[in-house]
Amino acid sequence: MLLLKPELQVKNNTLTSYFPIRTKDRYDIFDWDSALGHVVKQSYRKEFIQFKDPADPTGKKKKQFELADFKDASQKVFIRKLDEADFWPILDKMYFEGNELFKITPEFLLFKTNKAVGNTPNGRLGSLFSSLLQDFAFTNKPKSQLNFLEQQLYDVLSLHLKSQDPAAGDLVSKEAPYLPFMANHFQQDLTFLSKRPKYLLSIFKDFLRLYAHLYTAQLALNLKDWRSGEPKPKLHYFILDSEKASDERSLVKSYGHKQLSSALWSIFPYLAMNESLQDNKNQIMPIWALAQNLAEHPTCAEALESYAADFKENRQLNTSISNSQDPLDQLQNLLRLGAAQFSRGESRYDINLQYVKSTESELCSHFIQSRGRAGRVMVFNQDYLLLLTNLAVGEKEKLRFHELILAFESRGVFFDKQSQQALITFYERIGNVERMSDSGDAVYVLKTI
Repeated sequence: MLLLKPELQVKNNTLTSYFPIRTKDRYDIFDWDSALGHVVKQSYRKEFIQFKDPADPTGKKKKQFELADFKDASQKVFIRKLDEADFWPILDKMYFEGNELFKITPEFLLFKTNKAVGNTPNGRLGSLFSSLLQDFAFTNKPKSQLNFLEQQLYDVLSLHLKSQDPAAGDLVSKEAPYLPFMANHFQQDLTFLSKRPKYLLSIFKDFLRLYAHLYTAQLALNLKDWRSGEPKPKLHYFILDSEKASDERSLVKSYGHKQLSSALWSIFPYLAMNESLQDNKNQIMPIWALAQNLAEHPTCAEALESYAADFKENRQLNTSISNSQDPLDQLQNLLRLGAAQFSRGESRYDINLQYVKSTESELCSHFIQSRGRAGRVMVFNQDYLLLLTNLAVGEKEKLRFHELILAFESRGVFFDKQSQQALITFYERIGNVERMSDSGDAVYVLKTI
């Protein structure tokens, strides 16, 4: 089936797929707690049971089960079971005045999902992770070791939860994964973490921030390489935050922040053009998959050529486009025109400039540092490094250092030889290495959990 819309018409640039930033977004737009709840909701396939709204005299209106309702229900249970009303204020202070409630089990994070709905920044951030999760769900529910009080709270919570229909609209991603390799790793790593619920809760936000950045970087770096088919990890070099940066480190300089900063300019133009070509009633496909589909329908080249001519005229562009009966050449024309409308000197330039700034601020800033004459570089701090190390080692007891580096690279994280030496020094300092000899291949790295 041809993926193109039956009728291609030039309209305003819009983007609702594959990326959570919009052109009107600025800074501090995401509540990452809501993303935690969204991921739990989808991976655990759980949602709250709605109940009758006591404020509705008709008794027909349903009410969302919220944290205040849970607190009331818990208070009644504890007073009944403990027969000691004076004990409740202590429990209230222990679990409800701070964030301790959300450290019991991941399911408590479902209270955060009310913020992640629709076309809100939090809803869009949740959709990014839905795209990575696809139809993923835990086959075996992870078990947490709970004390008596925690177990009582969890039992109350469970009474108000129900299993969610896998076919439910908000669980079915509206887009095929743009980066299948990243989606596979995200699901694999989330499964690993789910078997260690307390550790998951301690690093959950960092885990999502890490994958949001890696997705952003690898999406941007792969966009223009759509003719090569399914994306693979592109070179994206980091240094450790304990290292010095210098111009002599060619890989860090050529394939670090400078490369990423340039690639971010393609996200909005390319994805908006991709979306304009497809019917949003169907699942949106990535550009590389759209290209494969177009190649199977060579007669669609004429429709693409006509659309390119209309687009060029509408946007008043001087960009030269090729005359070809190859649909992929015509797709290339459209992507070039889509980018050209945001070129310096064009009226839309500032729109994409702000889009790039917002993207870097919201999804990349935790991994960027300014280092004097060396300029801005991509950096991994110790917290993210330990998290990535634990994910890479995974269920195995340990990994050879060389295998660890390959596991990093398969997730889109690259380190040059100098950084690799700094990694070994760091691991030795915290004591999670086994060195069998002076040979690099004889260094084994262990998990820290």
